[in-house]
Amino acid sequence: MKKLAKIALTAVAALSISGMAAPMASVHADSNFFVHNWDEPKNSIPSTDQDNAMQNYNDNDLQIMRNKLPKFKPVWGHYKHVRNTNEFHTYEETNNDNSMITKWYLPTGFNVSPQEHGNYQGIVMANNSIYLLESMGTGANQGAIIRFKLDALEKMGLMDNGNQNLLLDIFSYFNPYTDQGRKNNQDFVNYINATADARSDMKKSSAQLQKAQTEITNGKDIISKSAMNYRKVSTDFKKKFAKQIKKYLAKDKDNSKQSDRNDRKPDNKKPTNKISTNPKDYLAKSIKFNKLSKSEQRKVKKLVAARVQVKQTFHEYKQLRDKTYQQIDKSKAKVDTLKQKINDDQNQINQAQNGNTLLGQYEAVTDSVEASPLINIGHGQTMSYNPANNHLYLAQDDKLGDFSNDDKNQITELDANTLQPVHQYSFKLMHNGKNLGLHTLAFDKQGRAYIGVHSGPNGVKKAYSLYIGSLNNDKVSFRPAKQVIHWAGSWNQNLTYNPVTDRIYMVSNDMVTSVPVDKLNAGTLTKKDVHYNAFNSHREWEGLTFDGEGHAYALMLWRGEILRSDYVLN
Repeated sequence: MKKLAKIALTAVAALSISGMAAPMASVHADSNFFVHNWDEPKNSIPSTDQDNAMQNYNDNDLQIMRNKLPKFKPVWGHYKHVRNTNEFHTYEETNNDNSMITKWYLPTGFNVSPQEHGNYQGIVMANNSIYLLESMGTGANQGAIIRFKLDALEKMGLMDNGNQNLLLDIFSYFNPYTDQGRKNNQDFVNYINATADARSDMKKSSAQLQKAQTEITNGKDIISKSAMNYRKVSTDFKKKFAKQIKKYLAKDKDNSKQSDRNDRKPDNKKPTNKISTNPKDYLAKSIKFNKLSKSEQRKVKKLVAARVQVKQTFHEYKQLRDKTYQQIDKSKAKVDTLKQKINDDQNQINQAQNGNTLLGQYEAVTDSVEASPLINIGHGQTMSYNPANNHLYLAQDDKLGDFSNDDKNQITELDANTLQPVHQYSFKLMHNGKNLGLHTLAFDKQGRAYIGVHSGPNGVKKAYSLYIGSLNNDKVSFRPAKQVIHWAGSWNQNLTYNPVTDRIYMVSNDMVTSVPVDKLNAGTLTKKDVHYNAFNSHREWEGLTFDGEGHAYALMLWRGEILRSDYVLN
């Protein structure tokens, strides 16, 4: 119930505690991260404070790239809004046949705050999870991080096509900030109470069932390996002594081939380890052992010793086979019993659902979803993942333009598993008397940090500048990339990294621009290294992330929607 309470019921508790009043200010001045003081850790968050983290450089040393831009009309506003969530989208690139296809529609909120209205600003795929940054709206500078565990969602079928609006339906149905949602939540609590024993029993039975099925599989594997060993010993014996077998040995007395065919018929006779080693027991009746020459007798003895080894191997295999099949039969009986128990428990749960499948789906989904408390996120577009230390980073940028010379960028580093802050960085990015405001952030697999700014040196238009640096506990440092990218998009929405292609992606509305990180760091980018991917959705693009195969997941508004590419975005 802990995770369910975290998602579904704390929102109701927050309403009663705060009375839907203005959020409380953070107690710890050095953290300025949690909105409510009851969410703050007992100890202050470690911090690094630095006056200027920008290395000194000359604008004239930067190379302005002049790529030929694709035919594209930037989308600055008046975005297309989606109202029918039963329609799924396929947005093709205008310069090739690749497509982005609807994966999920997102609800107006995950029951974290009454301010929710579906304003998602960030997306990260890592740790077999998807992290979403849900903003409470322009000017609020508050929101929450939502984590989906992909293996659990896949088990529920949410990764399959046809479930694109299931998340939307579930969280909208149980929205605790509406009268109907509160009633549905009460129905859910009643359902949880009515099925507590059945669900607990089903969980135990499922674990026991998996164990019993594993025992059956392992038992069959043991029998198979033992049989293979016997057949190998028998085959090797026949190959080595083929002529002698035909000349000297009597008919095969153990009928091993027939026994192999009857593997499921264990011997009821008491097993014995006595196997004759007397050559006379193996010779044909027409042959007298004592009349053979000494040389022939030695050959026969070797033959008999090898034959004894074959019989001993078969004997051991047969004993193991019979004993293991008895264990398998017990495990199979246990499987049948457990399946019946699980079926009975499921029938009880189905009866409690009374035809409302959303009750069960909500239980399953919320068990695989975690949410942070309400936190100060700034504008929210900087949520990024550092694969080098498994941490998330979030800049609390409450201004969309450059900062005043007194302002400092503040980045909070969080543990990706616990969603708890572990460090904070406060610093200026001063150059030529201006303080650069950080609004996008990305990390490559080496842990290098990247900032992207839609501007160029000396007032150059259609330019995008990248800065390369590091965030360490004792120091923050950034320097400009040597090349300045020719920009084809509108707003600077997101900066992200794909470990499969080892490229940095600059995201704008309907335009994704990318460059290889090795050449970016070396300062050797050429025009052909800059790739432009143009779309025609006329939607607002908020973020981009990638799975382990390199497929892109795009976060769009309005309404909130995640689309997946049917190809590796290059």
